[in-house]
Amino acid sequence: MTETNIEALQSQIAALEQQIAAKRAESGADTAAPYERNEVHAAVGEQIAEAVPGYQPAPSVNTPATEVPSWQDPALAAQVQELVNVAFTQGLQAALDQAIKTENPALVDAFHDLLADQLHQELLNRKKVEVAP
Repeated sequence: MTETNIEALQSQIAALEQQIAAKRAESGADTAAPYERNEVHAAVGEQIAEAVPGYQPAPSVNTPATEVPSWQDPALAAQVQELVNVAFTQGLQAALDQAIKTENPALVDAFHDLLADQLHQELLNRKKVEVAP
């Protein structure tokens, strides 16, 4: 990753942390507790919903081990990973602009899932979240 890419990722992580902290403060939840995957998923979904007209993020649920996540669909996997790469290097809005142009709701939903999972993993790496028991 180049320094610009790292700065873009740092900025995205900081914005996500602020968004989750604000939601927790609003609801009276513990703002210092580690973030859960569903909080990251919901926060990313809200950002996407603001940019994509008519997008309704699916509720965050743990995918059963037997069910293949939407972003692993062979028809979408390469496009979804490319959108995540754009989000990490150029910002979420740039990735959303590309996703919107496809007019493919399944792609946007798969992008949401993978981006949330990869951002959650990054937060795990930074010890901002704990692994769920």
